[in-house]
Amino acid sequence: MSFSENLYYLRKRDKITQEELADRLGVTRQSVSKWETGEASPETDKLILICDLFGVSLDDIVRKDLTAEPKQIVPAEAPARECGQEFIAKTNKFSIWIALGVFLILFGVSVCVLLGAISELLVDTASDLTAIMGGVAVVLFVAVAVFLFIFSGMEYDRFRKEHPVMPKVYDDAECKAFGKKFAIAIACLSSAILLDVVFLIVFTSLIDVGTIATVNENAAQCFVVAAFLCVLAFIVGGYVYFGIQHTKYNIEEYNKLGGAKSEEDAEHRAKRKKFCDAICGTIMLAATGIYLLMGFVWNLWHPGWVIFPVGGILCAIVNTIAGIKK
Repeated sequence: MSFSENLYYLRKRDKITQEELADRLGVTRQSVSKWETGEASPETDKLILICDLFGVSLDDIVRKDLTAEPKQIVPAEAPARECGQEFIAKTNKFSIWIALGVFLILFGVSVCVLLGAISELLVDTASDLTAIMGGVAVVLFVAVAVFLFIFSGMEYDRFRKEHPVMPKVYDDAECKAFGKKFAIAIACLSSAILLDVVFLIVFTSLIDVGTIATVNENAAQCFVVAAFLCVLAFIVGGYVYFGIQHTKYNIEEYNKLGGAKSEEDAEHRAKRKKFCDAICGTIMLAATGIYLLMGFVWNLWHPGWVIFPVGGILCAIVNTIAGIKK
């Protein structure tokens, strides 16, 4: 029994088409067809991926007659199901830790601004101490976030290397349900960030013109900015969480990343990068135009600066979503 016959048998056993197998291995359908007809043989790395995918050993698929010993073959469903559950757990944990790290960085800045506002209301010694505490708070929050990024990133990367090919985890109905949930979440988060910006602009403007009476104008402005950043931390964390969760439902792209990249894949990624760069450039140009319009027409130079960090966040969101689809 040759490798080509074993491959054909395993593919039929698991009801996988040549297109599906090629997609999971990151090769063309013609390559799989040639393997099954004996016209060509896969490279070692692809051979290992095939063994992992069908739950057989390298020695069995190359030397044994798998069709004559079906009882000795480890059922593909059991390891596939176990691997799929581990993939779900790893992705859930990774999405939570990364989203939490992003949240902590922005929240740390919010705490720093809040302590800065409090320092404006205190006497000299207490004011200096509070300002120092704000700087320390930022460093601590960033330190925790960096730890989460490094630890969770290394754990997830190790899992990807150990499981470069993943069986389909969710059925089509579950994927469609999440797709609807994902669209609603992104729409709500996008609306929330716009409302947050409106909140910042309105309240800082009201404080500037004296509509809102304050004992210390600088402190009041800082309180508003701190509230803005706190809400923004939740919003951006939500973007990151749902973005990473999306990978659980896009197994085809996960498997393409696990295999060797073809020239076609590389070209596709290059085109995607150019498209993302064009979108980000447009966003920042629009942000500049809005800032100048707010400044010259309404004299809102001070609150208008927030347009630029918002533009940067939108660019990060674009690149995150593009990264999901790689």
